[in-house]
Amino acid sequence: MSYIETFALKNSTIMLLYSEKEEIQLDPQYQRMGGVWTKEKKQLLIDSILNDYDVPKLYFHEFSRDQKAATGSSYAVVDGRQRLQTIWDFIDGRFPLSQDFEFQRDDSINLAGLTYEDIAKAHPKIRIAFDSFVLPVVGIRTDDEDLIEDMFSRLNEAVPLNAAEKRNAIGGDLVAAIRDIAASDLFFRCVKFGNNRYQHREVAARMLLVEESLKSTGRLIDTKKVYLDALARNYHSGESAHVEELRRASEEVSRAMSGTFSEKDELLQAQGNMIVYYLVFRAGLRTNEVHKITRRKLLSFRERLRENRIMAAEEYAESSFELLEYDRLSQQGTNDSSNIKERFGILAKELGLSAIEI
Repeated sequence: MSYIETFALKNSTIMLLYSEKEEIQLDPQYQRMGGVWTKEKKQLLIDSILNDYDVPKLYFHEFSRDQKAATGSSYAVVDGRQRLQTIWDFIDGRFPLSQDFEFQRDDSINLAGLTYEDIAKAHPKIRIAFDSFVLPVVGIRTDDEDLIEDMFSRLNEAVPLNAAEKRNAIGGDLVAAIRDIAASDLFFRCVKFGNNRYQHREVAARMLLVEESLKSTGRLIDTKKVYLDALARNYHSGESAHVEELRRASEEVSRAMSGTFSEKDELLQAQGNMIVYYLVFRAGLRTNEVHKITRRKLLSFRERLRENRIMAAEEYAESSFELLEYDRLSQQGTNDSSNIKERFGILAKELGLSAIEI
């Protein structure tokens, strides 16, 4: 079915959907990550439901018989994951109502600060009304996943997606490779920066772009959004063998990196140096000099940068221009190819690598 058919999902009360939550897939490939909403935003949604306000539509992709057999699910959430997860979290007691909650139907009833269980015990009729609240769920039938991914992007145009989330919604072979790399030990164990908005996938996409540009053209290109998006679209399908080659190359380098960096490493607390480190390890693998890249040397280099900044403030002529330049480049335009190449050259030289140019 290369078109989309929509319909109103019947019996979509809160309690019915909660009882069937094992059959509802919250994280299809195109989805943004969960856990993004603040506690205050979650409380506001529950406030709206208890006070019988309208709730925006949720969209569920209804699986075919074969998809149900393969996934064990009946639906995938196309839009509304945060709302659905918030409702389930409230029922599971993960957060209470806000302290300034007002029950508009009867202001003599004080529900402020209560959990779902508290309400069930003290005000069972209100709990029943909450459980019986009908969520406006639109069902979607299609066997074309590209149409589902396109619909997800369209539905979220009014809700700003960041670059990594939009790219994830493109789907396809390259995006699948991005997800694989972002799930590797380097990101799972070593990096210290967060992943609540797919930051890990953003860096993984840059790694693949580095491999693609160096393999295809022999030169590094900017790792900016326009090139990352083009990579995802150009290798969406039909080039699976090439994408697999890029993925294997990137995973080889990420394994070498994870063998050097420690758990939640302070050296990896920001994205800015990730591609420079990636290129250093890549060069080390190709010249059999990975042993020269140690965490101690990287820490010493960071300390030298700090000491050089202090020296420059006191006696500029005595400081190292190269280290000052590395500092400067680390603060601006970190996705420009010229910036990356220069920082790579400085760090590779400091580490004693024979390959100091790309």
